[in-house]
Amino acid sequence: MGAGAAREAAPPEVTPASPQYAALHQRGSLLMKTMKLTMAGLVLAAAGWATSVTAATAVGPICDTAARVGSTTYYSCSGSSHNALDMSNGTCSVWNHRGMINVSRYYAYYGGCANNCSGGTSCNGGAGNYYVVTGGSGWDFRQLHLNSNVSSGSKTCDRCALGLVGSTGNSTGAHVHADNRQYGTRKTAWYTTVGTTCGSSAYCSNRVGTPTL
Repeated sequence: MGAGAAREAAPPEVTPASPQYAALHQRGSLLMKTMKLTMAGLVLAAAGWATSVTAATAVGPICDTAARVGSTTYYSCSGSSHNALDMSNGTCSVWNHRGMINVSRYYAYYGGCANNCSGGTSCNGGAGNYYVVTGGSGWDFRQLHLNSNVSSGSKTCDRCALGLVGSTGNSTGAHVHADNRQYGTRKTAWYTTVGTTCGSSAYCSNRVGTPTL
């Protein structure tokens, strides 16, 4: 630079009192709001995906052609309110109690009850040894009262052995109790829409319902 050349002026300092400060502050605030809205949208989208529900096919839990449905909306189809399926084949601790969902799902196991063939206990709130398959929007599918064996435990599987047909918990005899709940309330549409009733086959290849998960 020559001795007489003009120097380039330094940019003015931006202070809270400067006109530029307000513009920059407003621009920064708009950017932060945009980022927050974007993150909120991503969270809502993820929540929507996590709570989506579908209808699954459920088959009988016992691979014995003698297995039958004994109770549906009412105990023995004529007693007090039940809103679930009870299925048995007249045996205890002989046949496998199998997962009923006709696709690979995670079965969470709640055990700790002594094996029993006569029931009448309050173990696990009367459910006995049981499994829960959890879906979205408060839905789940439960299988109750099994006797435990080496197959029992939380697992991901497709119609696998979960234990033995038993009578743990508040049960009046060896059977498989299955229900579909939303936020803890038993629903009946999962089996009524396919026509399952007392006397229907509970064989392990026969569809007994379409639970929501």
